[in-house]
Amino acid sequence: MGDSVQAWDKPISFSTVQTPAFPTSHLPGPVAAFVEQLAESTQTPEEMAGVLSLGVLSTAFQSRDTVEITPDWKEPLCLYTVAVAPPGERKSAVIAALAAPVYEYEAEQREREAAEIAQNQTERALLEKALAAAQSSAVKSKGNFEEKRLEALNLSAQLAEFRDLYAFRLIVDDTTSEKLVDLMEQQGGCITVASAEGGVFDAISGRYDRNTNFDIYLKGHAGDPVSVDRIGRKSNYIRRPLLSMILTIQPEVLRGLMGNATMRGRGLCGRFLYAVCNSKIGWREVAPAPVSGAVREEYRHFVRRILSGQGSGVVRLSPEADAIRQEYQKYIEPKLRGPWEHMRDWGTKLTGAMVRIAALLHLSSFPAAEPISAETMADATAIAEFLGAHAEAAYQAMGADGTMEDARYLWRRIMESGTDEISKRDLFRQCQRRFKKADALEVPLQILEEYGYIRIEEQLRDGAGRKASPIIKINPLAR
Repeated sequence: MGDSVQAWDKPISFSTVQTPAFPTSHLPGPVAAFVEQLAESTQTPEEMAGVLSLGVLSTAFQSRDTVEITPDWKEPLCLYTVAVAPPGERKSAVIAALAAPVYEYEAEQREREAAEIAQNQTERALLEKALAAAQSSAVKSKGNFEEKRLEALNLSAQLAEFRDLYAFRLIVDDTTSEKLVDLMEQQGGCITVASAEGGVFDAISGRYDRNTNFDIYLKGHAGDPVSVDRIGRKSNYIRRPLLSMILTIQPEVLRGLMGNATMRGRGLCGRFLYAVCNSKIGWREVAPAPVSGAVREEYRHFVRRILSGQGSGVVRLSPEADAIRQEYQKYIEPKLRGPWEHMRDWGTKLTGAMVRIAALLHLSSFPAAEPISAETMADATAIAEFLGAHAEAAYQAMGADGTMEDARYLWRRIMESGTDEISKRDLFRQCQRRFKKADALEVPLQILEEYGYIRIEEQLRDGAGRKASPIIKINPLAR
């Protein structure tokens, strides 16, 4: 007979992954307070503003600093943050509020530099006209050709060395990959894409231009050099591109990502930090308290302060912080051959993302020369735990979890047995068309056990001295 019903808990539904709340308290104080009150004011899940606030931090620091994990392992500080929520979740309001100080700072810088840029453009135009005149004069010259030739060559050299100035940009909205490369080159290789719509993924996937090259989205995350040569257009070269993203998308956009074999195969999906938001629609207050003026101003001052910071540096981990990093990396590694096998492209990048986040939290309060403390690394670890659970939910929504499908298949076969328990050996015999080796049952059975559908009990050796097959006991509440 099976175990009594009282000995079991109700199993977790296959259709959902249990996602934790965002650990807001681990953010810098002014950011944490703003995220909490913004979520309340907009009646949106806190994880939306929480994960996107990391994108604001990366916007501030990605151009100035890097973090060194080991002498051979350094990470830039750019992040790809994305919150997934259905229509009507006020995604635009959240992004607008978080990015408001960034846009304000950007506008002030553009106004301050407007006259200098206008003069720069005039200087280029005059040089170009002078060169054209010198070339024409040299061609028409009869008696002083050499003098005119040298004049044209001198102007040509000046034009080649001329440094163009461009209007200051920190953030762009939806744009094509080609235009993004141009903008990044103009801004010294660094920019952030912020959008409350899924259009950026249309651009990445080349929905409107099948010749689209999305290398910039791959290399901009890692800081690898980008060189683009295009017929009829100026070539681009960015020695160290740094790109961050602050995005919100609808679930159907997320589901479409895994349908693009190129995007998944080249590792783009594994670069995003996901927050799969739990909808509050149906439970929202109609007159919530707005963000207080003091909290909004403190957040504004905080963002402007870190944006206006000077200098650059390499942030390093204290021995205590590095010990936490190593322990967490050891914790992640077995997951990559188990429950995270289907999302190795994401899981293999989590340690690097965690250290990037630790550096961003650290730089929000301390100079780059001071090493990251154990406390700050613990904060980043708590955020990494949140991100891991939400990545599982995102990959399940994207249809990438083949092991989950295997678990569902095994559960159907177990239910077809009509018994309270079944041996692993007998279950394998029933499923040999799908699973060629008994070891292939390990991960999906582990999922069924973690979700509370079954318990696996090892048996003593049988009378012949052989190790008996484990017994799979079935949760009566799951029938």
